[in-house]
Amino acid sequence: IPVNVAKYSPSGFYIASGDQLGKVRIWDTVNKEHLLKNEFQPIGGPIKDISWSPDSQRMVVVGEGRERFGHVFMAETGTSVGEIAGQSKPINSCDFRPARPFRIITGSEDNTIGVFEGPPFKFKMTKQEHSRFVQAVRYSPSGNLFASAGFDGKVFLYDGVSADFISEMGSPAHKGGVYGVAWKPDGTQLLTSSGDKTCRLWDVETKTVVSEFIMGNQVEDQQVSCLWQGQHLLTVSLSGFITYLDINDPNKPIRIIKGHNKPITVLTLSPDRQTIYTGSHDGFITAWNASNGENKRIDGVGHGNQINGMKSVGDYLYTCGIG
Repeated sequence: IPVNVAKYSPSGFYIASGDQLGKVRIWDTVNKEHLLKNEFQPIGGPIKDISWSPDSQRMVVVGEGRERFGHVFMAETGTSVGEIAGQSKPINSCDFRPARPFRIITGSEDNTIGVFEGPPFKFKMTKQEHSRFVQAVRYSPSGNLFASAGFDGKVFLYDGVSADFISEMGSPAHKGGVYGVAWKPDGTQLLTSSGDKTCRLWDVETKTVVSEFIMGNQVEDQQVSCLWQGQHLLTVSLSGFITYLDINDPNKPIRIIKGHNKPITVLTLSPDRQTIYTGSHDGFITAWNASNGENKRIDGVGHGNQINGMKSVGDYLYTCGIG
């Protein structure tokens, strides 16, 4: 069953994962075995986003349920702590305000942002600045602001407590839909990722672009998500590649992890056991350095579809596939 989202708790002791069937599983991170601590079924359909409360006690999940598009509950017991209602279509994104007074924000395919106050969480208002699906909503690390991004290419800033509209970033921020936003840990900058195959770094105070990262010109170079983790800026493309961006040199990424975004069907080792080769359902092959994880995609015309067998002999790699 495909897993759509996973989030660490702020305490770092747990990871919550949400899947295509609406199940949430909470895993222990402390033990080596990563024991399953809890399992809940908050909505009857695909889960698209999860957010923990800052005290790691509550959790909001959103997606495409049959009866509802989101739920907020206690992570320990599954007990409801409010209602995520007031939006008429599936919810793509959610976030918990990281400071008191607690708030929850949600971004929906009805083009609105939902704002909830609690606990227990109740619908407060919708914000209607976007003209297409809202794809991402995220509070700043302090909770003073939140940003929203939409399929209309727009990125908006709001007050974190009152939800008053503050301003737009750019006009618009991107030429294509914006799928992800991520805040710098000090809240001074914002990273956005877009279907226009670029990522942009924004100065929050001046609302101007600091850097633009052009990720390619193919359909699979569309940028579908981003993350600002400590000193690292990461972005994910439609191809499944994860890119570490270099702020000082936007034209040359620090590292690209060229994994697979379709099931891996074959795996083999080089004769010297230094290289691991993986092949996927869509015909791509990646070579991995067994000691440090460095990797590269094998170039050339491949099978184009499922690889069924693979063997490394001497300097050659032999593969067989369906076509």
